[in-house]
Amino acid sequence: GVNNTFVYLDDICIASASTEEQSKHLANVYQQLPDHNLTISIAKSILGVPALEFLGHIITQDGIQPLPNRVKTITDLKLPTTAKDLKRFLAMVNFYRPFLKNPLLHQAPLFNMTPGNKRNDHSPRIWTKENLKHYKAYKEDLAKCMLLAHPTPNAQLSLWIDASDYAAGAALHQVVNNTLQPLGFFQRKFTKAEQRYSTYDRELTAMYLAIRHFRFMLEGRDCHVYTDHKPLTFAFHQRLEKASDRQARQLDFIAQITTGIRHVFGQQNDVSH
Repeated sequence: GVNNTFVYLDDICIASASTEEQSKHLANVYQQLPDHNLTISIAKSILGVPALEFLGHIITQDGIQPLPNRVKTITDLKLPTTAKDLKRFLAMVNFYRPFLKNPLLHQAPLFNMTPGNKRNDHSPRIWTKENLKHYKAYKEDLAKCMLLAHPTPNAQLSLWIDASDYAAGAALHQVVNNTLQPLGFFQRKFTKAEQRYSTYDRELTAMYLAIRHFRFMLEGRDCHVYTDHKPLTFAFHQRLEKASDRQARQLDFIAQITTGIRHVFGQQNDVSH
């Protein structure tokens, strides 16, 4: 592979800190293309620009975010009248789910309007006032979705965890110049069995799921995990014999990444609601 180079099918994206650095990166890529029987079209190439459209996103030196015109296409859609139309809307928004702080809040009620896996379902959908409210709010969230920063090597990481009765949520940030910069969001609906867990077990499961999701960004890094469930801050000080098998497995996995669990008050932590 080549550093600072990202390949997806027939697209190649090269990120450089300066014009001089990009010249070196380009030369390196050009030298390796013949080894793989590949050629590029200079006419179709975009070189030396501060911002680039790539795979439905716009990438700048500050980070990555959805393409504004793609977002506008979605937010301008008319109210879906059939199950097929609603599934199409949900799929389009779901593509940008990593940029949404709390997608399940509005997504779950809309998914409940499309039960089953029947394809080409043209049956009409009946919109209640509550679901219409979620539909409009989901569009608004997409319209103001977050810019995700580029990861900074050696920056302090902070992972904010929360669990509601029905979902686990997390937000991963890095601290750069004393400022929190979002790197990604995670949310997953609890299974019916998980929804019956105690508060402690739901919070622990949320932490386990979030760390597993962001593991590729957390391994080998200094990371503080924040939770509004204070008993979790003592989890690594208890005797494992007191933990259930599931709790022991989850705690063991978490300990491989970090044991820096810190408490925050609930109003500071809203990533699952």
